[in-house]
Amino acid sequence: MYDTRYEFIGWEQLIQVWAPRVLGAVLILVAAWFIGKAVKWALAKGVDRIPGASKASLSDNPKHSVGHSLGDVAFWLILLFGVVAALGVLNLGQVISPLNTLLNQIAAFLPNVLGAVLIFFIGFVVATLARRVTEAALQAANADRWIEKAGLSRATGSTGVSTAVGTLVFVLVLIPITIAALEQLGIESLTVPAVAVLSTVFDAIPRVLAAAIVLAVGWFIGRWVAQVIERVLPATGFDRSVRSVMNLASDRPEAERPATAPYAGDVTPATAAALGESTAPTPMTPSRVVGKLVMVAIVAFTAVEAARLLEFATLAATVEEILGLAGRVIVGGVIITAGVLIADVLARLIDKGTGGADRFASTLVRWATIALATAMGLRFMGIADDVVLLAFGLVLGAAAVAAALAFGLGGRSAAGQVAQRWADKVTRGTGGQPRA
Repeated sequence: MYDTRYEFIGWEQLIQVWAPRVLGAVLILVAAWFIGKAVKWALAKGVDRIPGASKASLSDNPKHSVGHSLGDVAFWLILLFGVVAALGVLNLGQVISPLNTLLNQIAAFLPNVLGAVLIFFIGFVVATLARRVTEAALQAANADRWIEKAGLSRATGSTGVSTAVGTLVFVLVLIPITIAALEQLGIESLTVPAVAVLSTVFDAIPRVLAAAIVLAVGWFIGRWVAQVIERVLPATGFDRSVRSVMNLASDRPEAERPATAPYAGDVTPATAAALGESTAPTPMTPSRVVGKLVMVAIVAFTAVEAARLLEFATLAATVEEILGLAGRVIVGGVIITAGVLIADVLARLIDKGTGGADRFASTLVRWATIALATAMGLRFMGIADDVVLLAFGLVLGAAAVAAALAFGLGGRSAAGQVAQRWADKVTRGTGGQPRA
């Protein structure tokens, strides 16, 4: 070590003492500057060639790229080491003491940073390769075309299923690599919360995938069942019967059915296409409504199972209650609909038996049957049982009172004659004379 306690001994001796120090410091700074520039150039060129690094840049300016930013950091770190070394040559211990402490901490932490960067880089490359292999395999299997044929292209949007699955594989591979890289840093205040979040996400991914598969299977089954219902119900004349009950047939004539139809009944879109007819969008028919309701019910049941897989107990219980209420409402609606059908049949039988002469009787039977079916349906739905019973009782009571009043007010003379006959019979039996 040089002794800084010296006396002025002349310019020649002063130059002899300090000239080597200053020259050495300058050489160290120049060397550090050149080394920093070389490292900066190498990082800027090397990092920007890595797949995905160029996409992470915030702008198209080369000076704002990821490699250029890392090069700047390396350049200033190397220059800082050079400054500390130059100050050490000049024997300025009090100045370089804080810098030495900082550089020692950086040097101790640098292996962890390099290890984390290396782990993440290798994981990123592996995840990218896995994504590309997955996308290539799915594209070779024509997965996008199969999804389009299945009618799921609207659900996936412009992103193909191969791209979506490839991205999912990329994330699944990259998450554990990121956890390992963060643990390599050794900064508990930063890594522990981040690792906990990533671990939670990684543990939830299998459940999310299982729930998505359950929903997809339910959607496929519901769609297939809905298509079967939309094909079978029209063939049974279901649409025509519902239209008849709703008095649609009386408003406009029924469309003519082709004689070449493979079955007697309504024409489905598939049959129309087979016969070469136009398959333009058809209005919502009763069979299509039933098909859509069945599809929604199946998807709702699978949604309950999906919620259980996701451990959303509250959501699963809520959906179950909604399904229970919907089931009661649907069955109650079926009861009311069946009552309307039966009322229509009974009214037509009465009209046919009387030749249409007693419209009052057919109308009375029709509305009485509909009222009874409505009360039964509402009772099954559980919608205010007391109110339904009270309303039904009031209607029957009002009808009975109305009948009694009609008979009493409109049939007084007939009732008086009947009462007189009864009185005459009683009088003859007792030996008296009947009243004239």
